[in-house]
Amino acid sequence: MLKIKDITKVYSIGNQDAYALDKINLSFREKEFVSILGQSGSGKTTLLNIIGGLDKYTSGDLIIDGVSTKEYKDKDWDAYRNHRIGFVFQNYNLITHLSVLSNVELALTLSGVSSSERKKKAEEVLIKVGLKDHLHKKPNQLSGGQQQRVAIARALVNDPSIILADEPTGALDSETSVEIMEILKEISHDKLIIMVTHNPDLAKKYSNRVVELLDGKVLSDTNPYEIKEKKNTNITKEKTAMSFFTALRLSFTNLLTKKVRTFITAFAGSIGIIGVALVLSLQYGFNNYLRKMETDTFAGLPIEVSSSYINFGNAMEPSKPDIIDENGLSGYDPQNSMGMETNNITPEYINYLENSNIKEHATVVYTYGFVGQYYYFDGTTLHSKPTSSSLFSTTNYIKQSPFSIEFINEYFQPVNQTTAGRLYDNSKNEALLFVDQYNRVPNAILEFLGFKKNSEGQINISFDQIVGKKFKVYTNNAYFKLDPNSNKYISNTNDELLNNYSHQDVIEVEIVGVVKSTSNLISSSPQIVYSDAVTTALMDKNAHSQAFLAQNQSDEIIILDSEYGNSKTSKEEVLKALGGIKTPSAILFYPNSYDSKEAITTILDQYNTGLDKEDQINYTDTIATALSMIKTMMNSISIILIAFSAISLVVSSVMIGIITYTSVLERTKEIGVLRSIGARKKDISRVFNAEAIIVGFLAGTLGVIITYLLNPIISKILEGLMEASNVAQLYYVQAVILIIISIG
Repeated sequence: MLKIKDITKVYSIGNQDAYALDKINLSFREKEFVSILGQSGSGKTTLLNIIGGLDKYTSGDLIIDGVSTKEYKDKDWDAYRNHRIGFVFQNYNLITHLSVLSNVELALTLSGVSSSERKKKAEEVLIKVGLKDHLHKKPNQLSGGQQQRVAIARALVNDPSIILADEPTGALDSETSVEIMEILKEISHDKLIIMVTHNPDLAKKYSNRVVELLDGKVLSDTNPYEIKEKKNTNITKEKTAMSFFTALRLSFTNLLTKKVRTFITAFAGSIGIIGVALVLSLQYGFNNYLRKMETDTFAGLPIEVSSSYINFGNAMEPSKPDIIDENGLSGYDPQNSMGMETNNITPEYINYLENSNIKEHATVVYTYGFVGQYYYFDGTTLHSKPTSSSLFSTTNYIKQSPFSIEFINEYFQPVNQTTAGRLYDNSKNEALLFVDQYNRVPNAILEFLGFKKNSEGQINISFDQIVGKKFKVYTNNAYFKLDPNSNKYISNTNDELLNNYSHQDVIEVEIVGVVKSTSNLISSSPQIVYSDAVTTALMDKNAHSQAFLAQNQSDEIIILDSEYGNSKTSKEEVLKALGGIKTPSAILFYPNSYDSKEAITTILDQYNTGLDKEDQINYTDTIATALSMIKTMMNSISIILIAFSAISLVVSSVMIGIITYTSVLERTKEIGVLRSIGARKKDISRVFNAEAIIVGFLAGTLGVIITYLLNPIISKILEGLMEASNVAQLYYVQAVILIIISIG
């Protein structure tokens, strides 16, 4: 069955060789009790470890059932220990964080035995050694003799053919030693028992064979046995494997014995996770806030196609010439360096839009670049259109409505339903007065309508005084006259304009309502806006006006009015200012919903497909561009913050690694036990990897939970600073990923 043939074990110490075993030859019967005696250093334990497959011989051969082990690999030795060998150690070597029953079951888990059968076998063998009442106790709750009985039960549970006992009574009193020896004597009737001991009396009393070693050689053998060598080629090598769940259970029960240290480790590991999670929370929450802001304001800031616009991409980049003259200077157009670009809105483009399905996704508003002339006569004075001038521009307070009637119906309402009139009828010559959130308008508008400042320089009126006011829109025929001296058109004098107040080509417009926004995110500057009916009537009359027809026939600029251009203004620009060209200067697309924006931009982009750059017509999405810049900046800041947080994450991971390594050092006894019952090296690694996974999972989960607890507090603080609620939000997918990273 088991034969040791010329076994030699040499330990190399520096340049010297120390022989632990020197050509040992022994054969063992299938059923006998063999005691190996000898002084310390005689090679007893080394021989036992070689027989048990825990140590490898230098030369010779260990023959098992006629099969040489010279070619054995690690997995073969693991299977051999698990299925053929049972170990009993002097110090019991029980795993303290497992129950008595679990300690005995452990060897069976490596054999792939089912849970129910495993428990049944373990209970049977524990009852056999007299521990029926101690199945669920921990090892430290047992006496020394009882612990050794558990060790014997663990050795027997897998029904091995060989029991190796290393000083099984060395840590016991004499009475308990006798009890253990009686158990081993009983087992030897069915199995081979090989026991190492220093006690010759016990050896001679209970063993039927005593082998004495001295200096690594067999000194005597009281009952030698010789096996006739017969090669066996039909041996089936069984495999052992520890399931990952068994490794998790071992690690988990071990961590439960060190709850405080485990929690401190997990908390330390969670600090990096908290840092990264908080940054991701702010990034995700802020992006949601920007998306909500964009969703809420898409109507107030429509997608726009304009004859002139700012290309924000070019405006953000420095203007650099293709060739730099180092020996001189060159000129450039500052307007181009500011990102100003132009679109040539053609009738073909208008036809393309009208034939597309863009109106299914948006309300389309056409605005025209004509110059409007607006007057109000209060009975004594003719008031011209209200404006406000600054260093860079002039603001006109009366204009064609930039909003569709649908948009006005949805986002604006009279400031007072009973006294502030109504919304205008888009088919009639009507107008609305827009006020700000405090019901204010510029003084220029009120003075235009004939109201005067009081002694304190204020104008305070009721809504009823505004509703019903009528002003006049002058067409070109009412505003211009032909100068006979220059044969060019000039504006009428004030007296002539007053005389034309009732001219047939003058359009009367009534203010029918005072309105303001119903949304905090949708607003309009205070102004008077009139309906599409007014725009249509004005442009129809202007297209047939004398000034427009004359300018259209002349290549020379014949309109002498600064509002309509100057000597450098092109003929086309003057004709547009005269209001006779029906091609719009700007097109506004008010999306029906946030999701409609993508459909709108797709239609606009399709027009440019295949066109040269100068023929393309580009659009601007102000809110999307602005928010995109903010998102880009936010993402850059997030990357930097995550990088800093990642440092603490790496430190936490290193710390968990160090603690795992410390755990390995602390559990060398447990590693030895697992190896003795056939656990592979990868099984041992799996146990400690499982422990690292558990700690990583706890750290990640703790970090995520703390982040979720901190987010409402952070959101409340930020709400006070930036008037945005619920900014700190950790997306659940990000939380799961962080836990996975922590585990990894």
